[in-house]
Amino acid sequence: MPGLNNPWPQGQSCAVLVTINFDAESVDLHEVERENLCGRFSYGRYGMRAGVWRLLDLLRAHGLKATFFVPAFDAENNPRQLEAVLRGGHEVAARGYAFEDHSQLEGRERDTLVRAHQALQKLTGQTALGWRAPRGLLSPRTLDYLTELGYLYDSSFQDDDYPYVMQCASGKMIVELPTFQMLDDSTLYGSHHTHDRMLKIWTEEFDALYDIGALVNLTLHARGNHGSGRASRVAVVEQFLTYIKKRASVCFMTCAEMAVWWQQHHPQTEPAPV
Repeated sequence: MPGLNNPWPQGQSCAVLVTINFDAESVDLHEVERENLCGRFSYGRYGMRAGVWRLLDLLRAHGLKATFFVPAFDAENNPRQLEAVLRGGHEVAARGYAFEDHSQLEGRERDTLVRAHQALQKLTGQTALGWRAPRGLLSPRTLDYLTELGYLYDSSFQDDDYPYVMQCASGKMIVELPTFQMLDDSTLYGSHHTHDRMLKIWTEEFDALYDIGALVNLTLHARGNHGSGRASRVAVVEQFLTYIKKRASVCFMTCAEMAVWWQQHHPQTEPAPV
């Protein structure tokens, strides 16, 4: 949205979302059977045994509320961790049932979304307002299905520095909260960047986005391989959050808070991609 003049709440220069993908065993089940989730396929379990707790402690220390994007299968199998997320006052959003590739589900996609939606609702006692595609893969019908289920926003695209509102084929609206791979820990740790390099990239990206008053959508994972759940990597996130909070006029929001605010103050729409 080039030329957008300070789109944020009055007195704020930049908006930050802290999002955490609650990806555990559902990711690895696409490679091996469940009984073989051991050895190198235990990274998702590490995220639940250690990573989630460290990230929750960090958020508590900074007084921040995050949005957790949760595959329903992982929520069902890690109720203690999900309860801790809810106790911390964090938002729980959806991320498929068992990390499905929604671009390939075809006739099964709507039923899969309904199953995941209902499972999360039962587990949390709340209705999820947002969704993030596993591996960023959607079908041309995904957004329509999401709006049918009452979703307010999606956070899967990588096509802008600001949120925007889309009108789906059904005529219903959905807010997009774009992500960016260089602010996704899995991109950089998956490429074996060092901690110093990681922090340098993040701070450079933040500075550039801050200077133009854009959205900073930080995407973290609790997993032990490409995530930030390990002790040394949580320390990197802590340094980055401390750096952000030193800058003037930065507002932190959950994704739902951002989507509601954006739709109220910037309601202009564009067609959803087909």
